[in-house]
Amino acid sequence: MKKKTLAGLIALGVLIVPVLCYTVIVNKNSSGIADEPAFRTSNDIANEETVYLDDEAIALADSSGNTTSLRSEALRAYNLVNEQRTAAGLPALTWDSGLETVAAVRAQECSISFSHTRPNGRAWYTVNSAIQGGENLAFGYNDANSALNAWMNSPTHRENILYPTFTRIAISLYVSDNGTYYWAQEFGY
Repeated sequence: MKKKTLAGLIALGVLIVPVLCYTVIVNKNSSGIADEPAFRTSNDIANEETVYLDDEAIALADSSGNTTSLRSEALRAYNLVNEQRTAAGLPALTWDSGLETVAAVRAQECSISFSHTRPNGRAWYTVNSAIQGGENLAFGYNDANSALNAWMNSPTHRENILYPTFTRIAISLYVSDNGTYYWAQEFGY
């Protein structure tokens, strides 16, 4: 009986140790991207019966005091996106102020819950569903080059960046109290 118990404990240890090691490694990561796709077609937007507009979140984002240096880094990322599109034979995207406001909301929200699901439990596009067609998120990247490289190395994020019928974009950064950078890249038609 003791041999079976010992064997069972050893087998359990063999299973638990790798899971604990993986958890420690994942939690030490200081950067990442949201893996699930965040994309809607223009038909999805046009045929939507209820248009979501989160006025309260937008008002908070507009009063956040996003610094000039963060906006400059977002504009650098915007230029890098358009370089990628040009290299792929696609037209450049136009910066959109409405999407910039949405991106500011989403970047702040990602510091609370890093996901395409908003902290209130709603889908990512419910900040302003009339204009949001795609979303890329990232955290921990302190400059435009590293954030864009992460997105371009991910098939779903790359697909949003190079989606031929997107015409508009905005990117926003939010820096949390602990110094972590949160990026939101919003696309529209």
